[in-house]
Amino acid sequence: MFKKYFFALFVSLVATIQVVAQNGIPERPNPPRLVNNLSKEMPEFISGPEADALETKLENFARETSNQIVIVIVDDLADFEPAEFAYKLGDKWQVGQEKEDNGIVIIIKPTGGKGERKYFIATGKGLDGAIPDLTCRQIEEKELVPSFKEGNFYEGLDKTTNVLMSLAKGEYNSKTYGEKGKKFEIIKVVFVLIFIIVFVFIMYKSNKGGGAGGRGMTMGSNAIWFGGLGGFGGGGRSSGGFGGGSSGGFGGFGGGSFGGGGSGGSW
Repeated sequence: MFKKYFFALFVSLVATIQVVAQNGIPERPNPPRLVNNLSKEMPEFISGPEADALETKLENFARETSNQIVIVIVDDLADFEPAEFAYKLGDKWQVGQEKEDNGIVIIIKPTGGKGERKYFIATGKGLDGAIPDLTCRQIEEKELVPSFKEGNFYEGLDKTTNVLMSLAKGEYNSKTYGEKGKKFEIIKVVFVLIFIIVFVFIMYKSNKGGGAGGRGMTMGSNAIWFGGLGGFGGGGRSSGGFGGGSSGGFGGFGGGSFGGGGSGGSW
């Protein structure tokens, strides 16, 4: 009798703890939205038109593929680690489709100082193969964090979701994406080496030719050429532009769940 009472008490306690633990997770939006800025400290983390542009893009993606990407911006993580917060939110909101578990949750906590601003990309089990943890980390390092550090928050989210959508649709795979970054780094190194060689050659010819006027003209030409090349590698804002608001409304979440995939960090 005592054992049954103790067991019932234990089950009740566990259930209570789970309910309390969920209290820090935001309620699912009604009507449902894929882009949710819940931050009171930074309500303009992304502007209204920027949020609408992302919403439209993600709505279209959800309709075309059944995959769902949700962006949630919050002031705090309710004492959870970013990963745990993202998984709990994904489960509570049921992001993705039931049985397919093809949802992605992007959690952004933009408040606090350096190292306190957190992010996490959580993937459902159904997308683990297309977007493994290492690829999530590469996307964050190449697309999300560089833009965030420059204060270009929309650009970072736009680039990140573009890559996630392409991977989920199979337009290219995670291996190709990783190699793409490596090739770009090699190209940059080769480019710098070529520039150094050309610069040294110009300086050598200038000095050999003699005459201060000649050297000044050569250096001037070189400076103009270098400035043009500097512009070639510049970043700039995303070329996607802003849509005119939602394209008809998001149909709702499909019953997906999360099993621990993804990656995150701080900036």
